[in-house]
Amino acid sequence: MQVNLPILTALLLYGVFMLVVSLFWMLRVKTSGDYLMGGRRLPWWVQTGTFVATGIGTGVTIGAAGLAYRGGWAGFTYPAAIGIGLIFVGSFYARMRRFEFMTLSEEIACYYDNDRLIFGFVNASLYLSQVAWMTVQIMGGGFVLSVVTGLSVPICMLITGGLIAATALPGGLLTVVYTDVIQAFVLFFGFAVLAAIALQQSGGLEELHRRVPDEYVSFLGVDAVGVTTPISIFLALAISIVADPCRRLIIYSGRTESGGVWASWIAGMIEVLFASLVVIVGMYAYSLNPHLEKQDQALPWLVAEVMPIWLASLVVIAVTAAIFSSGNSNAATSGTFFIRHIYPLFMGEAPRNPLRVARWSMAGVFLASTAMALFARSIVDFVVDALSVLTSGLGVIIILGRFWNGATRQGALAALIVSAGVSLLLLFVPDLNILFEKAVIPATACGLIAHVLVSLLTQGEKTPFEKVAQTLAQQRRGIERA
Repeated sequence: MQVNLPILTALLLYGVFMLVVSLFWMLRVKTSGDYLMGGRRLPWWVQTGTFVATGIGTGVTIGAAGLAYRGGWAGFTYPAAIGIGLIFVGSFYARMRRFEFMTLSEEIACYYDNDRLIFGFVNASLYLSQVAWMTVQIMGGGFVLSVVTGLSVPICMLITGGLIAATALPGGLLTVVYTDVIQAFVLFFGFAVLAAIALQQSGGLEELHRRVPDEYVSFLGVDAVGVTTPISIFLALAISIVADPCRRLIIYSGRTESGGVWASWIAGMIEVLFASLVVIVGMYAYSLNPHLEKQDQALPWLVAEVMPIWLASLVVIAVTAAIFSSGNSNAATSGTFFIRHIYPLFMGEAPRNPLRVARWSMAGVFLASTAMALFARSIVDFVVDALSVLTSGLGVIIILGRFWNGATRQGALAALIVSAGVSLLLLFVPDLNILFEKAVIPATACGLIAHVLVSLLTQGEKTPFEKVAQTLAQQRRGIERA
């Protein structure tokens, strides 16, 4: 395959620019709190940019465009669900900023009496999820860059992993959030330009609708993909935002609670608007070539075969920005989790030099994720499927823990076990999954029922939320000041 030098050059220049920005903010890292939590002084506009950039990763840029290629406005569900989930989280969970949590695990512990079994389960699953999702970003970035640059997939995976590490390692969360602000602007601008050109060349949205099957224009594309597909996607993604440690880390690191609320609302609306842009791009690709072998080839095909070189370079940089921003957010979150939970689990106490340990732990995560992306794709697929099994259960216990005083730790354990069991059953016995494209609907429903029933049977006195929060604050004392 011939190497596309103009696109590759533009990509490398963008990577160098991001590295310079990252190094600039690295010089402002004075304590481990700056590295792990951004000093807990992130303004609302930085939170907004980070929310937008983190929410629009490989799945949205490639996956939603592919879904739009296959089902028209069905592709709207993907990014819109993330945006609506983010608005929900900001509206009802931004108040957790006042307790100065470091991780989502601490918040969950306060809902359920700091139960050691729940705490340990959540710590392990959330930490591993960040490693797995970073692997997915490296894999996705490698495949996309290979198509548009002409380089081999392994080389592109190494480039992707290296560039993500270059923006995350130097200054931790402090560099991640400020590079994300830039990347949010780049990716939105790139797709806005692409969508505008697609509409112009198609003769407008109405004419574009005439060039695709009639069912593509139905509400959320239900005539093309069925009713359960958009429902499953919406539920899975909205719940994943509720149980996502990256968004919580940004909320906990904000300067104020109100800033987190405004940031989530603004970013959520931006992502809903972005959903429309992606749908236009996917349907435009279908109107030009309805015979692609795989739907996820829609956007890479446009870049490689249709766009002029200047637009192709802009879109590649936008997609790269989306991938990098999601990957480096996963990296920053994994570093905070490692310092707060994983290191003390094995060593019995917090590290004496959290800043150095955090950098080494993140470097290890990058090496592991890149190796998994290069050599163990089938294992990665299994890990991602297994971790997605946990999402519905985590979402249930977080929502009920927040809104129902009757939620008990026994009910939470039941929800985690039942939802995971149902998901695994549907995952390994496909014949049982006839009615649902994804296991999230039955898994969430069964987990919710189990939580409520067991909680009603195990009612008792609970430790107040604030008291558990104070205990956790004493445990992490000194970590951020080192």
